[in-house]
Order: sequence, then C-alpha cells, then structure tokens
Amino acid sequence: MSNPAEVRRVAIDHHDRVSKTFVDYYSALENDRFASAFTYGRAKIDRMIDDIFSALPKSASILDVGCGTGEHLKRACRHGLVATGLEPAPSMMAAARANVPGVRIEQGVATQLPFADESFDAVILVEVLRYLHRDDILQALREVRRVLRPGGILLATLVNRWALDGFYLRQRMRQLFKRREFDEANPFCKFFSPVEAEQMLQRAGLVNVRTEGRLFAPLRLAYKASPGLARRVASAVEQLDDRVHEWRWTRGFAGHLVAIGRAPE
Repeated sequence: MSNPAEVRRVAIDHHDRVSKTFVDYYSALENDRFASAFTYGRAKIDRMIDDIFSALPKSASILDVGCGTGEHLKRACRHGLVATGLEPAPSMMAAARANVPGVRIEQGVATQLPFADESFDAVILVEVLRYLHRDDILQALREVRRVLRPGGILLATLVNRWALDGFYLRQRMRQLFKRREFDEANPFCKFFSPVEAEQMLQRAGLVNVRTEGRLFAPLRLAYKASPGLARRVASAVEQLDDRVHEWRWTRGFAGHLVAIGRAPE
C-alpha cells in the first residue's frame, strides 16, 4: 500500500525537475495548439477554464492549486479576476512568479491550503489530483470545499481509467516491469471513472457535481508514433472530437476527465 506522504514527495520532486519542460509546452501552445498531445489536450481544458472565468463577476477571487508555471493565473488576470496560486515545487513556483509578477503565489500542498475559510469564488486543480493518494485526494477536495465561498465553483482534472489512449494499461505494465508502483521518473497516478470522480466530490461536500470528457480521440498515441502526421489529423478531426463530448457515454473514454462541483449556497 502506497504511503500518501511518499506519493506526494515524489510528485513534487518530479515536477521540480521538469518545470522547464512545462515552460516550453506553454510557449508552444501560444503559437500552435496542435504542436503536441499536451498542447492539444490542454487547449481543450483551457477553453473550459475560460468559460468559468468569464462567467465570474469582475474582481472575483480564484485560487489555482498546483499553479505550475502560472499560465492559468495569467488567464485569470486577463479576465479581470483576483488570482492566487499555490505550488509545492520550488522551480515551478519560481517560473510562475516570473510569469505573473505581482500575483500572490504561496508554496504549499493541496491537502493543507494556507487560506481562510470561504476565501475564493472559484478553485481550479489542473493535473494535480492525479498525483495524489486517494486519501489525499479526498482531503484536498475537503480543503477546497472549506476555502470556497457559498456557491463557489471547483474545476478539477482527473485521469480516466479507460481512456482510449490506453494510459492505464501502460501504467500497469510499467509497474509490473519495474516491480514498483511509482518512481521519480513516473510518479504515482490515480485513475477514476466518471462515477467515482463524482462520488469523490460529493463525499467532500460539493453539490451540483458533474463530469465531462475532453480529448476523446486517442491522439496521444498518434503523437507518439508520428508528431507531424498527428498534427494534421488533430486539426482535421478537432470539430468532430469536440462534438463527441456532447454524448455523455463518451466521458469514461476521454483523455481528460473533468470534474466540476459547487460549494453549497
């Protein structure tokens, strides 16, 4: 059985080493969302975040837990929102502070948010919960519930167990080959089904919970096989890929599982 503290430590150390990679990813995203599987999938998540940000009143307060290099903080500022970030990895935090000077960015972990009760109108956790032990995920969601104002909204991404890109199976094979559940190169990853994700948010006290899928097509595999061809395919099928997400049954097979909930009024 994995130790939650060790799971957390390895994930933080891993991201502390790869901050430059994320800076490069986001630089590429600014120019071409089809540049890689990361940019293609992240562009879809960013669109959902923009929809949430645009629906908030001006000067609403948002918290980005695991803010990484600060890209979503930058988006919040563009929407006229008051942005705050939390990041445990020192190099990521340094990149974020350089990216969005003047924005409050604290060092800390999702399971112990250093903020007062009912401080924020919205909280986002993009590619954070996946790296935590299940017990820590529930604790992090309870902390989000605590700092959200009544009616405040949460958006969190999770990893689908049966995504068409086969990541769950690849992770299991890697674990069997290495004879260990995770390591510095491949941190712990928690997988969910849409139903499990919704139940987790509800257990944390959130209401009006729903899940959505993004990146239905297994384009991550195509990018690994032939990035140039994958870019052309992604561009050609993007509109169809977006329409597929309107069908609820596709949620459990999408590359990104997005969970949304609210604090009770």
